[in-house]
Amino acid sequence: MKTPRFFIMALLCLIFCTQAVQAQSLKTKITLQVNNATLPQVLQKIQHKYAIRFSYLNNDLPVKNRISANIEAKPLTDVLDMLLANTHVGYLEKKGQVIIKKGLPKNLPKTATFTKLPPTTASPVKPSTKTTPAPETKPDAPQKMPAKTAEPKSTSTNNTAEEPAPTLSNESDSTSTSPNTTTSAPVQAIINVPPVFDEDSLEIRPFHAGFIYPLSTNGTRANEYVNRLSVHALVGTAAGSQGLELAGFGNIDKKYVQGFQFAGFFNVIGNRAKLTPIVDSVATRYTLRGGQFAGFLNVAAGDSKGAQFAGFLNITKNITGVQGAGFGNVAKNVSGVQMAGFLNKAKRVNGAQLGIINIADTVDGVAIGLLSIVKKGGYRHAEFYVADDFNANFTYKIGVPRFYTMLALGAELDDKKRWGYGAGFGSEWKLYKSLRLNTDIISYYVVEDSYENFPDGLFENYEVNLLNKFRLLGTLQIGRHLALFGGPTFNVMVSQYQEPGETAIGSTLMKNTFYDKTGFDGTNVKLGIGFNAGIRF
Repeated sequence: MKTPRFFIMALLCLIFCTQAVQAQSLKTKITLQVNNATLPQVLQKIQHKYAIRFSYLNNDLPVKNRISANIEAKPLTDVLDMLLANTHVGYLEKKGQVIIKKGLPKNLPKTATFTKLPPTTASPVKPSTKTTPAPETKPDAPQKMPAKTAEPKSTSTNNTAEEPAPTLSNESDSTSTSPNTTTSAPVQAIINVPPVFDEDSLEIRPFHAGFIYPLSTNGTRANEYVNRLSVHALVGTAAGSQGLELAGFGNIDKKYVQGFQFAGFFNVIGNRAKLTPIVDSVATRYTLRGGQFAGFLNVAAGDSKGAQFAGFLNITKNITGVQGAGFGNVAKNVSGVQMAGFLNKAKRVNGAQLGIINIADTVDGVAIGLLSIVKKGGYRHAEFYVADDFNANFTYKIGVPRFYTMLALGAELDDKKRWGYGAGFGSEWKLYKSLRLNTDIISYYVVEDSYENFPDGLFENYEVNLLNKFRLLGTLQIGRHLALFGGPTFNVMVSQYQEPGETAIGSTLMKNTFYDKTGFDGTNVKLGIGFNAGIRF
């Protein structure tokens, strides 16, 4: 009985001590030097040096305001009062984080913390830009001036171009007895920007474990936290992740993931809003930074960067990296590779698509598959030509110039009137203006029956009887949709066909050969040089 009581008392003491330590963040003495830094950069330096976590709304902080400061053993409260003096935001400490947000309180900066740096340029201050002469004409103005500095819309914030940024010091300066001597970014950089949310900023927690929402260490507030490590037996849910997520069935994150997700069935990331912890600099650009790995489905509603691998389907907006799925990948813009067992679909591809069917609006790269459909800049051509084996031929090419696939039909108009069907792939190379070079590889299955008896021979189980061609074709583009082509071919006939009543093995379709040999396994191989010439639409 004593063991449970001891455990409970120890846990309560640990929680109390943790809260007591977290409450000291605003009292931390800050010593720091920054030069020409933005407000977010200053906060990042403080966070990295003193392990103080900040959260803020991205659009609330002026990013154009440049700060040069020498901070020597000043409490964080004094530092924040100075940094936020001419902004619309205040701050408070909550559960170990310092939240910076509109509507929160802040104090007037202490005058002893301000000193003006000497001008860095020889340009004089323009008299027209000085908009605060009123205090000189009223005797009681000095008592009212501190109250005016609390207003973020003070016109004295428009003199950034003429005066250097303020600096922090341990010593008082008699020349800076009023906060009106401070400078800041132009007003238009920090006003008229509505908040993205009205909820508190995200809190980062080191660990999250459970079974399924809300049966976890974060309870009913699981969707409000970002976790560095999350482990769930069934389904895990959170605002985001900055480390590793593991779940037996699925992971759900509302805003973003910077790290890895592993789940037996699915991973889903919502469209991250702009409420972002300052420590998560990459999350301002990506919903997914690392990788998703699921047995069935991965979904990232915003931009992704990294990898998605799923047993069935990957869906995202923009992917920079790799999408790999057993069945299909769907994305808006791809900068990298889409690989699927069946279907890849994207609007714009800067890289490669690998699948049986590839669909895209534009491809700056290559689409490799049995059927690649590219709407803009795609390669779709029909060819009619003659050859030394099949007298009449037709091929249809589809894909992109760097890599296209083709379906082919050929027929012998005399002799046995044999015919064949096949497929292949190739590339087109631009040599000069209207001159092109095509390199194609085609393999035909040769049907020895006459095409007049079609469909005889189409579905019958014949022996190996393949005509393989490598074509090197010069192409003259004589119009936008018309070209003439011709060139030599290298032909390889591999056949186990034996004419009824004959002892010789091998098809007689190839006439011009320089090699003809039958192996011990009953396979005849013929090599020869031929030609192709025709018209392309």
